[in-house]
Amino acid sequence: MSPDGPAGTDGQFSRAAALLIVSKYVIAMTGAGMSVESGIPTFRGEAGLWARLGGPDPSQYQNLLADPAAYWKREIERSTDPYIVELRMAVSRAKPNPGHLALAHLEKSGLVRSVVTQNIDGLHQSAGSEAVIEVHGSRYRMRCLGCGNRTPREGLFLTRAPDPCALCGGLVKYDSVLFGEPVPRDVLETARAETDRADCVLVVGTSSTVRPAAGLPRIARANGARLIEVNPNATPLTNVCDVVVRSTAAAALPEIMRAVSLLSPAAREPAAPQT
Repeated sequence: MSPDGPAGTDGQFSRAAALLIVSKYVIAMTGAGMSVESGIPTFRGEAGLWARLGGPDPSQYQNLLADPAAYWKREIERSTDPYIVELRMAVSRAKPNPGHLALAHLEKSGLVRSVVTQNIDGLHQSAGSEAVIEVHGSRYRMRCLGCGNRTPREGLFLTRAPDPCALCGGLVKYDSVLFGEPVPRDVLETARAETDRADCVLVVGTSSTVRPAAGLPRIARANGARLIEVNPNATPLTNVCDVVVRSTAAAALPEIMRAVSLLSPAAREPAAPQT
């Protein structure tokens, strides 16, 4: 049986752990598969939101810019696309799964320096991760399109259009990135800086198809970094990875954490704060 299959999974946990231990700057990059076992559905695939409820309007961002009043009227009336309603309700109920908790432990142990995530659910922070870069924004914030100022979001569904930005008077929207909207420059620059620092990238639960996030592991690889993929399915990134773990995030990451503790007892407990 292939080492990527069930018979070889334990060995892949150990290989992944060994690579984490010998690396000097490890970052994690996570996608929708990270949160599936927290009850948040993926977008793609046969069971994905788009397959069941229809895909998104690719001009969401342009529609907002063209007629903000009409956009917010639709939001306030809650007549949004069904997949958005289902996603928001799932996110509101979700709790961190064992994969989130294991990744937070690896950060506290000093092995993982940051998490670059495509998810907007905030579950990494709820699990205890601190150095989180949210490429597609956060469900907990609003963002000004003029100056980039971010403020807390009042609720799952707004009851009125947001006021103009208090700092610059600009148009305010959800922080989550709409289709057709560029990733905010400050976020992309931070994610790219972490990518350039990394000598190992733990890629978890992402289809590796959505850019610009999908390009970051390949940039790291071109810089000489090693790649570890945790995914139950093959992706366009699989063939260039050094270690492939064919498992879900919630199942694999706790096992990788345990393998780390066996190979490196010093990593069993979170690192002491630096003074």
